[in-house]
Amino acid sequence: MNRPHGVLIYGPPASGKDTVTRALSALDPTFGLFSRVKVGPGRSAGYRMGTPELLAELRATAGEVVYENSRYDSTYVTDRPGLVAAFEAGVPVMHLGQVDGVRAVLDGYPADWLTVLLWCPRELTAERSVGRGDTDTAARLAAWDATQADLEANAGFRFDLVVRTDTASPEQAAERIRQALSARERRLLMLDFDDTLIDRRAAVTAWIFGYGATYGLSPDVARRILDAIRIRADLQTFEGLCAELALPESADRMWARYNAEFPATVRVFPGVPDALEAIRADGWQVVVVTNGGSEIQRAKLKASGIDGLVDGVCISEEAGARKPDLSIFETAAARVGRSLARGGWMVGDNAALDVVGGRAAGLRTVWVSHGRTWPGGAEPDYIALDVLDALGHVRGGAR
Repeated sequence: MNRPHGVLIYGPPASGKDTVTRALSALDPTFGLFSRVKVGPGRSAGYRMGTPELLAELRATAGEVVYENSRYDSTYVTDRPGLVAAFEAGVPVMHLGQVDGVRAVLDGYPADWLTVLLWCPRELTAERSVGRGDTDTAARLAAWDATQADLEANAGFRFDLVVRTDTASPEQAAERIRQALSARERRLLMLDFDDTLIDRRAAVTAWIFGYGATYGLSPDVARRILDAIRIRADLQTFEGLCAELALPESADRMWARYNAEFPATVRVFPGVPDALEAIRADGWQVVVVTNGGSEIQRAKLKASGIDGLVDGVCISEEAGARKPDLSIFETAAARVGRSLARGGWMVGDNAALDVVGGRAAGLRTVWVSHGRTWPGGAEPDYIALDVLDALGHVRGGAR
């Protein structure tokens, strides 16, 4: 079951937290400011004003205080009962002024939080504070300095979205937040290409034996070529084959012929186009992650029609890394505006590249067995007979 959505907005004083939140509510009334409990003097708008007795009660019950901080001679509390009520009412938008507070809420209250940094220069904080009639502008500027120091002290923390409110209007900032939260509702699915979505093995076999027939190669020589390029086909592989087998063409010529002829022979497995359309309609972002050269893989993606059925493609030559390296999975997620931190699924037929690599990237995994027995080691989350079985499992059981 999907967790409820919420927004955590962090930023220095006068960075626009209130105006952006109002713009969000105008854009979609389900967004509403989460009113923290405030105990102390000063502004009451936007808070649930409490008493020292209420504060003591919250502190006395384990888990009721999710986060507490003090500033401007007041104590501010993010309380569990208030959060429960806010999520029941819609999508709460919480304002926080400390990275520790953002972390505390992320860790202390289970929800799908979008973290947003609103930023403006110090001089703009001063201008806005004076313009709205604050009587404590000096304290606001001191808080701006503290926010800058807080960010520097927590340089490893990454916000999901950063918006500069000196260049973006409140309406523009609100729309960016809405779009970012909407994108998070889509789940991430990474798919291997060769022998997962397309029947590369059959296509390679047909091409090799056709080539062998053209040049009168013996079945043994054809099988040797097949064994070599079934695993990996590139110019270096063809160079090795030409040196070993004294083939009738140069490696460059053979590689060029393969690139020109082979893509047209590939076929998707039956039912794949409909299955991809269905899973994307369910709200999944689908990205192909494949090892190989850019030219040949792009040609195969186009010839098979897969390039028009997915949200993104990540090819090892373009990414500068091959599966199972973590970086290719990171690049693949980024291609569709995602982060591996939010998880997802990896589906493929290669145990080492797809399952081991996917697990190391923090993804749940499905191994497409094609009837084979699992070779051993840490098992995938699911073993599928074919890609349709795999996609059915992901659609039906993954949330």
